[in-house]
Amino acid sequence: MRIHTKLAAAAALLCAAVPAQAAQILGQISFNGFVRPVGATSMGAATGLDFYNFAIPGTSAGDGGAPGTIFTALGTSGVFSGITCVGPCGTIKDLPTFTGGPIASFFDIGSSIFFDLSSIQSVTYTADGAGGSLKLVASGTFRITGYDDTAALLTLTTQGDGLTSFSATALSAVPEPASWGLMIAGFGMMGGMLRASRRTVKVRYAKN
Repeated sequence: MRIHTKLAAAAALLCAAVPAQAAQILGQISFNGFVRPVGATSMGAATGLDFYNFAIPGTSAGDGGAPGTIFTALGTSGVFSGITCVGPCGTIKDLPTFTGGPIASFFDIGSSIFFDLSSIQSVTYTADGAGGSLKLVASGTFRITGYDDTAALLTLTTQGDGLTSFSATALSAVPEPASWGLMIAGFGMMGGMLRASRRTVKVRYAKN
């Protein structure tokens, strides 16, 4: 009885340490559109990005720039599988600088898939004879009705200089280290209680 009680307590502690997620957003989606550099005439020296709204440049001054247009989108895995869009598929907001704060609904696809940009992790420039290109990596959160908000990573690259195209991929991130730590600690606690239970088991023999 003592063993069963300790097992139940260990299971309860594990559940408390690692709360269940109802429905995380797992998968990857790619999309593209058009963009021009901000703060320079070439992508190799850009300090921000101005995404285009069809054939008209957005205004990248301040944080009120007109969103650009996402022209195609393709879901490649997980909950995004089967998503295919050609034509206006959604919007993406300008990046006046690469050092700005969080941007809510940085991009949306079909007004149903949203990505809130938390921070820009890195911007890498590649020099070439045409003026260069860049690769941007940002962290953020996916939001879809009916799912838990889920941490995600965005990778965006430009395919040329000046007015050019961009391609981007966003995918749900792996669990944070803190979440893994809680899970491992919970299992360790259960194992420790099992070992303690075995040490306290007493065996009695019936007398003849």
